[in-house]
Order: sequence, then C-alpha cells, then structure tokens
Amino acid sequence: MAHGKETPRQKMIGMMYLVLTAMLAMNVSKEVLDAFILVNDGLVETTENFAVKNSGLYDRFSMAYQQNPEKVGDWRDRAEEVKTRSDELYEFLNECKVEIVQVKDDEAIHDGVVHLADVNQKDNTNTPAEIMIVGKKGEELRHKIEGHREFLLSLIEDKEKYATTVEAIEGNLSTEAKEKLHAGAKKGLTPTWESTYFEFMPLASVITLLSKMQGDVRNVEAEVLNFLLGQVDAGAIPVNTLEAVVIPDRSLVFKGQEYRARVFLAAYDSTKMPEVKLADGTMLKVESGKGVYSITYNTIGIRKWGGTIQLESEGNVISRSFEEEFEVAEANATISATGMNVFYRGISNPVAISAGGVAESAVVATISTGNISKIRPGDYIVKPGSQGNKATVSVYADVDGSRTLMNRMDFRVYNLPKPDAKVVGVRGSEGNLTVGKLSQLQNVRAEADDFVFEVEYKVQSFEIAFQGSGGIWSSMSSSNERFTSEQKNLFRQLRSGQRIMIEKIRATGPDGVLRTLNNITITVI
Repeated sequence: MAHGKETPRQKMIGMMYLVLTAMLAMNVSKEVLDAFILVNDGLVETTENFAVKNSGLYDRFSMAYQQNPEKVGDWRDRAEEVKTRSDELYEFLNECKVEIVQVKDDEAIHDGVVHLADVNQKDNTNTPAEIMIVGKKGEELRHKIEGHREFLLSLIEDKEKYATTVEAIEGNLSTEAKEKLHAGAKKGLTPTWESTYFEFMPLASVITLLSKMQGDVRNVEAEVLNFLLGQVDAGAIPVNTLEAVVIPDRSLVFKGQEYRARVFLAAYDSTKMPEVKLADGTMLKVESGKGVYSITYNTIGIRKWGGTIQLESEGNVISRSFEEEFEVAEANATISATGMNVFYRGISNPVAISAGGVAESAVVATISTGNISKIRPGDYIVKPGSQGNKATVSVYADVDGSRTLMNRMDFRVYNLPKPDAKVVGVRGSEGNLTVGKLSQLQNVRAEADDFVFEVEYKVQSFEIAFQGSGGIWSSMSSSNERFTSEQKNLFRQLRSGQRIMIEKIRATGPDGVLRTLNNITITVI
C-alpha cells in the first residue's frame, strides 16, 4: 500500500515486508516466514506509538474545548467522529487477524490479540484465502477502508490547499489492486484488491500485512487530527498580548453615587498597527497596537469622544465604532498616581499628593491596605497589601490641632502582569532562525514591554521540546535562564524546516510570584 508521511522506521519495516514477500515468491526456506515475526512486532510497536501520539492530540482538543466550547465544539465533534470510525476500522482489522489464526492456532491468541511468534502454521496459505476471499471478509474490509477514506476526505473542503493531508489519506487507505508477485497467481486475470493481498499468501505474511494496515489507520488518524486542530484557529485574528481592561460607566463619581465598571480580558496583536479615526476625522497615534488619545481641557464638564478603529487581518478589514466620555472637575485635593490609578503589588508605586490652600507640612496621607511613605514634598511611595483588589488613599489636613478629611480616592490593586518570554530574534509566539543564530542563543528572557513600570523578571526554568525519530516528542530542561550545553548541541543538529518549542517557561518578579509564561516556537530556516 502507498503511504503519506512515514518515519524512517516505518519505511524500513515496509521495505522488509516487500523483501520478505519477494523471497516467498521464490520459494525460499521456511526460516523466511519466521522473519515476518520481526516485521510484525515492529509494526505493532509503531502503531502503539501512533496511538499514544493521537491520545495527546485528543487531549489538546479537550483542553481547547474547555477554554472555548463555542469556538471548538464543532471541530471537537468531528475529531470524536474520526476517533470512533478509526477505532472501528482498527478493531475490524484485528477481528480479521483473530479469525484467520483461530482456525488452526487458537493458543496463539492472547487477550484478543494475535501473537505471531506463537503461530505454528505460518506457511498456511489456505486459511487466509478461505476467510478473506471465499468468506468475503476481504471484500468487507475493502468496503470499510474505502468508506473510511471517503469520510476523512469529506472533512477537507480545500483539497488543493491541504494536498499533503489528502495525499496521506489516499495513500494510507488505498485499495488499488496490485500485480501479484507469487507463483500462485494466474496470468491474464485482472487482480482484485483482495486477491492481491490474501490469495496464495502464507498466514505469516497476511497477519503482518493486517498489522501494517492497522498502523496505516493510526497514521492517517494523526494526519487528520492535526488538520482539524489547525482549523480551530483558521481565520482568527492573531494576537500576542493579553491585557486586563476595566471600563467604568463613569470616570468620576461623587459621594453617594454608585461606582460601576466592566472588567474583561482584551487580546490584541501589538505588532499590527490599526487605524484609529475620531469622529472629527483626526487620526490617533498608534503605539504597540493601541491608539493613544490625549487631550487637555481647562473648563469643567462632561466631555464625549469616539470614532472608529480598523484593522486588516487575512486580507479582510475589520471595523468597529466606539464612544466614551469623561468628566473634568475641580477638586480640593489632588491625588494622582504617577503611572495610573492602579497600584501593583511587589513594587514601589509613585504617587503625587497635594492639597490646595494647605501647607505641605500639614498634609497627611493614609492608605487602607499596605503602607504609604513620603520620599520628598508632594511625592509618596505606595506598597499595597497582599489582600483585596482595592486600596483607598485618604488625604487629611492637620490644621489648628484638628484633622480634616480633604479628599479620598480608591485605587485598583493588581498583581504584577505576566511578562512575555523572549529569546534573541524571536518575540512572542513564533519566529524563524538559522541554525547559526540558534546555536548562539544564550538565555531566555522575561519582559513586560507594555507595562508602565520598569520591572525585572528572572526566568527560573524552561524546557526545549523537539520531535525526534519516530515522530516522538522529547524534551530537555534547564534549571535557570540559560540554555544548557545539551540544548545547544541539539540546535546544531537541526535542519531547515524543523521546529522546536521553548515551553514550561517559569519566571519570578519582585513580588516573588512564580509565573508560567507563553511558549515560543522556532522554525529553522
């Protein structure tokens, strides 16, 4: 049978099968039949490896579904149908093996699985033909393979775009008849698929062939699963940054008024520049993928503003309108965070505080959680407490022996943001590097580029995941930020087109919290 993607091990086993079959055609001694045991055992082991790999792919579908059922649901359902149909065909192939062996060597079947080494009549050419040809089992198998092939192909709409996957399906599940090689074949007759593989063939050869077909089923199952996983995010807007966003209904409230805000997680691509246009036609400056609106008013009152934001993605232009308002008001006391009205745990947050008409020496500032300290007149440092998500800064004036509340302001308290993992030449999710540049890499860094404060993060550990022989993924770990000599040796051995993944990256910031960062995928060019 033809194949799609094959590992070197698969190609070697397939070649051994062809050689042994040719030797049988020349009536070589019975020892050749015993050699099929080696080939069959290799095929069984390869099939088990595919099963493990496929199990991991189904786990990825389950995880993606838990995170976004609406987006992943339809693709997960298709994957589950692939699993059901693949398992049915795999089990039917096993049923054929058991039925063939059971006729003469029932003791060679253990727990429903044929052990070729225990089969006595490996040279039996009658039983396979009786079961598969006369008993029509081969014809039934061919129909099942053809049905499975057509089902898998129906999942792929754009067959030109995914030609590699289509070729893998058609190759692994081919039912094209081949010319017979053995002496028992009758010349001048058009061979059928069943006669090609099951007529005049010794039992050892037929069992090995059925094991090979089982491996083909698992192989093509992996191909289709990878295709379906790729469709989950097809057409989605690529993002490389997640940011918590709080949108209050009002940016200023007075005593007795309700404060109400919407909090959500925003994802965007900081490398793509959207076009942000205000209602009056003014174009906003764009920084790191975000439009920046800045204006100053010298009169009090409610100010409204809005416009449209446009982003080109995959050849399509996405446009959304927006509206916002804020209020300009006078205040007896001014409390302003140097960065924003947010405090971050684990660092010193600068705050400027003043009270109109009150001597600076008479101003007293307190905070509801954590501590606030003066570093110079008008400038304070705030370190919020570990509990709660809000801290209240109160400003008092000590005048004539009495303390008067001048103003009070609430600040949101956040943990430090999770930084982005980076290596030289690769930022965020995926990049391309030559082998030379890969071998020069020294360490993995953790940086929060869009954060308002300069914060140092230190990578504590990470792993390098790579695909080795037989398609098995392996990993190498580092217990610090630097690449190990073993990892660098791996880089030097990579070839163009291969990919590695830097994953399980863990880093700490000044708050001592251990964070797991984004994976980095590198393709060798």
